[in-house]
Amino acid sequence: MLEPFFREKMAPLSLRLALGGLCVYHGYLKIMAAGGTTWYPGMPTGWQVFISWAEFTAGLAILVGFRCRLAAGLALAATVATLWWWQGWNLFRLPIRSLEQPLLLVIVALAILFLGAGEFSLDGWKGAKLSPVRRTGRT
Repeated sequence: MLEPFFREKMAPLSLRLALGGLCVYHGYLKIMAAGGTTWYPGMPTGWQVFISWAEFTAGLAILVGFRCRLAAGLALAATVATLWWWQGWNLFRLPIRSLEQPLLLVIVALAILFLGAGEFSLDGWKGAKLSPVRRTGRT
């Protein structure tokens, strides 16, 4: 009885809160470094601005569940791009303990990308509002 509720509603919500919160926090910290231009001096300024603002806005969208799959893909791309920029091919020689946080972000972003936002989101509310089953009352 409660299993579908937790699987279909609470699981996507908890994944969204975790990933969205982390993306907003990390993006905010990067933006506070002169608008996102000085958080990593070795990286070109344009990439720094793109990654910091992409991470922040994707995090906000994930938190509220607006275009969640697109935002999760953007967060995934920002995480992978940043990790690749910092490590390059050395990424495959790093110990797993140094990759725990980025791998966790990648896995959660993939889960949201595949699951979607769930019903407790703007996407879920809009989908329920426009659903033919809800509109006509027929199953």
